[in-house]
Amino acid sequence: MSQIRRHTAIFTLISIVSDGMVLLGSMLLAFWVSFHSPLTLIFPVAKGIPPISEYLKAFPVILVVFLIVFKSFHLYRRKTYFSPTWHFFTFTKAVTVALFSLMALTFLYREDFTYSRRMLAWSWVFCIILITLFRRVVDRLEVNSWKKNKAPRKILLLGAGEMARRLIENFSANPRWGAEVVGVLSFNGPPIPDDFTGLPIQGRIDQFEEILRTGQIDEVVITRLDLPHTRIMEVIMLCEKNLVAVKLVPDVFSIMTSQVEVVNLDGVPLLGLRALPLHSAWNRFVKRTFDLITAAVGLIITLPALLVCAAALKLTSRGPVFFQQERMGENRVKFQLYKLRTMPVDAEKESGPILPKRDDPRATPLGRFLRRLSLDELPQLWNVLKGDMSLVGPRPERPIFVEQFKESIPRYMSRHLVKSGLTGWAQVNGLRGDTSMKMRVKYDMYYLENWSLMLDIKIVLLTLFSRKVHQISTHILPLD
Repeated sequence: MSQIRRHTAIFTLISIVSDGMVLLGSMLLAFWVSFHSPLTLIFPVAKGIPPISEYLKAFPVILVVFLIVFKSFHLYRRKTYFSPTWHFFTFTKAVTVALFSLMALTFLYREDFTYSRRMLAWSWVFCIILITLFRRVVDRLEVNSWKKNKAPRKILLLGAGEMARRLIENFSANPRWGAEVVGVLSFNGPPIPDDFTGLPIQGRIDQFEEILRTGQIDEVVITRLDLPHTRIMEVIMLCEKNLVAVKLVPDVFSIMTSQVEVVNLDGVPLLGLRALPLHSAWNRFVKRTFDLITAAVGLIITLPALLVCAAALKLTSRGPVFFQQERMGENRVKFQLYKLRTMPVDAEKESGPILPKRDDPRATPLGRFLRRLSLDELPQLWNVLKGDMSLVGPRPERPIFVEQFKESIPRYMSRHLVKSGLTGWAQVNGLRGDTSMKMRVKYDMYYLENWSLMLDIKIVLLTLFSRKVHQISTHILPLD
């Protein structure tokens, strides 16, 4: 996970924990005010004081309902700036919806106990006030954290007009975005104005690819609205090849007609060209939880099979049981992938690195059997537990082949925006071994753009109980 995503995930978790604590505190405070404070002298309790334990038993359900409602109101988005006024009115709506939802749920509660309407009213008041205040504290801590400890994203602007000037000012004024403009490149036209001279990177668009290759740029923003689409696509393809994010400042028509995400930075609209579901901290948390639980259960269940395979390997061929190989995963991070050894030791000593084949003649007889049943992949469950990989995702490739494919296959490097997988959408559709890498990339991109937990579960089940999906709709994945 990149530094920016890790920072976002941490403060999202802090916000969730803070909301839970404030919710519990509001409930306890409302209970005291309703039944034990001096206000009971003015508004006496007619039906007796209920036990606090009944409310505490219901708190887990209350917390779940509140978190679901808060998420639906986008109260866990991190990068967009929200004013105190926006926070107050949005929390008012969210708390109201959550409490009405809980009131509806109480109709399913068949016991004699009835929840106090007086306490419900006080909980509504305290929850709105305290959550708004605590959320402002969390926001301030996040801003200070960005200022002190986090290296900002390095932004390169393409275009040196008025829009670029406004973006520089806005990024500088809003540290929560964690971004710093480090350079401006101009297209054909007048030279860069004098007020851009403080930036370390300046020049023409002709230098763009050379600057990207230095690895110093995290994101590119296209600020020109009048560029031909072919020129914009050239920029996008170069950025994807170097794992650099792209945004552009769209015209009004683009905003009105597109369905992609638009964010606003103090009056400057930015259109995100790529908004993958797994860029969400919540979705990544859900996926990681699914990975940990499933991989742990999978290792326990398959341990006898692993022991049998290990003993068979020791008896039939010389060398270690496990095979390690360097692969490239999320954000180009290299890791050691584990497999059961299916070939003799030093199989590539003479041939050098070669891509795997369906019927590799170098594999031992036992190795071919293990590959046919995919038993050689079982040790990768340990990679999943370690966090190197996910259960489902694009299959990781060796760095030497990554360098080859990124030059010849469009969007190949986009596969490295998420964790690599033990299995994937391409694999359950029969694209394994020496099949077309171009086709695999298309299936991988469909997975990245349409991720859901149910899709992960479907792919795991297809991996276990079916060799491939025999038919796929052409409207889902258009082919060349």
